Amino acid sequence: MNLYKTSLFCVLTLAIASVANAQNKVIFKENFRKDNLQKNWLSLNGDWQVKDFNIQGNKDANWAILLCNKPLPENYILTFSSLAEPETYLFEVMLNLNHNKFLGILLNQFENRVAIEDRGLFANVGMSGSFIHSVGHIGTMPKVERPKEHTWQDWKIQRTGNQFFVWINNEAITFFNDSTDFVKTKGQFGFAINGKASIKDITLMKTKGESSLPPKDFKGKPRIKPFFVFE
Repeated sequence: MNLYKTSLFCVLTLAIASVANAQNKVIFKENFRKDNLQKNWLSLNGDWQVKDFNIQGNKDANWAILLCNKPLPENYILTFSSLAEPETYLFEVMLNLNHNKFLGILLNQFENRVAIEDRGLFANVGMSGSFIHSVGHIGTMPKVERPKEHTWQDWKIQRTGNQFFVWINNEAITFFNDSTDFVKTKGQFGFAINGKASIKDITLMKTKGESSLPPKDFKGKPRIKPFFVFE
C-alpha cells in the first residue's frame, strides 16, 4: 500500500511539473557559438567580439550597445550571465525598447548599486556615437545597494503585466511597478556597457498562466531613499 501511494505521488508530482513547464516556452536562446551576429543581433556602437562562447563588448567614445532582433513577448523571463570589468562604470540591461524609449536596469559599479530608470536612445541610433540618456519623467525610480563583484553574475528578469522583478545570483534584488505605462509591450531587449564586459548563456522564455503571475514573497533589497524630491 505504501509503495502504491509513493508511486502515485511521484506520478502526480511529474504531472504538475509538466504542466508548469508547459507554461514556459523558450523562444530564444544564444550561446554565442558562432562569430556571425548579423542574424540575431544589431551592434549600434562599441566593439563586440565573440570568444569562448560569450560576447565581449568594449565601449567607444560613449557606449557599447547591442540589441537583439528577437521581439519580447508580453510576459517573459530573461536570463543571462554577465562579467563586468572592474573599471566599468555601468552595465545596463535594456528592456522593451520601443521608439527609442526603454526600461533600463543598471548595474552601477561606481556607486555600488542597482538602479531602474526610464531611458532613451538619441534620435538617430544608426549614427556613430549614439548613446543613452535618462528620460526621468515618471518620478523616483528604485535604487538598491549592491557591492560590485568581479565574477560572473547570473541574472533573472521577469516581466508580468506592468511589473518587473530582478534577481542576481538567485538573490532578489529589486522590482518596479510601471503605473504610468511608460514601458510598452513587446519591443527589443539588449545590453549597454559604459566600459568593458562579457555576456553569455542568454535565454528568453515566454510565460503564461500561473508562470506569468508575480512571484510570491518577493521583497528585494532595501531601497535607497532619494536626497532630493522634485515636484
